[in-house]
Amino acid sequence: MNILEIEHCTVCYKNGTPAVSDVTFAVREREIVSIVGESGSGKTTLIRAILGLLPPGGRVTAGKIVFNGTDLVTADDRTLRDIRGRSIAMIFQDVGSSLDPIRRVGAQYREAVCVHEDLTKKGFLAKAHDMLTRMHLSDPDRVMDAYPFELSGGMKQRVGIAMGMTTAPRLLLADEPTSALDVTIQAQVVSQMKELRDRYGASMILVTHNMGVASYLSDRIGVMKNSRMVEFGTRDDIILRPRDPYTVSLLEAVPKLGGKMYAGN
Repeated sequence: MNILEIEHCTVCYKNGTPAVSDVTFAVREREIVSIVGESGSGKTTLIRAILGLLPPGGRVTAGKIVFNGTDLVTADDRTLRDIRGRSIAMIFQDVGSSLDPIRRVGAQYREAVCVHEDLTKKGFLAKAHDMLTRMHLSDPDRVMDAYPFELSGGMKQRVGIAMGMTTAPRLLLADEPTSALDVTIQAQVVSQMKELRDRYGASMILVTHNMGVASYLSDRIGVMKNSRMVEFGTRDDIILRPRDPYTVSLLEAVPKLGGKMYAGN
């Protein structure tokens, strides 16, 4: 069963040039879909359009984005507010830059969760501690009491994933969640995201330029170039039997060790 269906979606900014052109694909229940492509290909614009979080001047000019039966393109603001954070959550590329540097992590975490759930302080702390522990942050109390600058990049990224998953969304959107991390931490964060999918049954859309990460994490992969989806298929079809020359070039750029693709494929 599809949880999200994107049909002939086009997104334009003020200059009228499409940043996303006639893109169609679907995401199934409990599925991880990766959208890969170089910078400027339109992949980040695509997932921002799902939640109506486009920068000023950006709008969906054609097509549908249907989540659980609701067209998000035509939905009113109240419907979108109810869906954002509760049913669909988003992890941004650099969580550290989205956290307020002069407020403790715990206060920001509670604000992000309690806007969607009516929790007591005790109830919130229990949920937050559980999710931070699942993200392999061994001292949740210290993390919650810290300011963002006191945490490493990998810790902040795990906090961001924990914040997004605490309300148990049905769909998690992740925009380059590992790009600011070193290779070792990348592997840990990617593995933990897969664990969360297996435990909570959430579907995920991962935007990445790293075909190695996509090959490890995904059930299906879409390849974008110059605003268009040039190829979409199962992981094995894209990795082992690519049809588009651009996909082939992305695969050739992936570092290999011992004849195998990086990230465990």
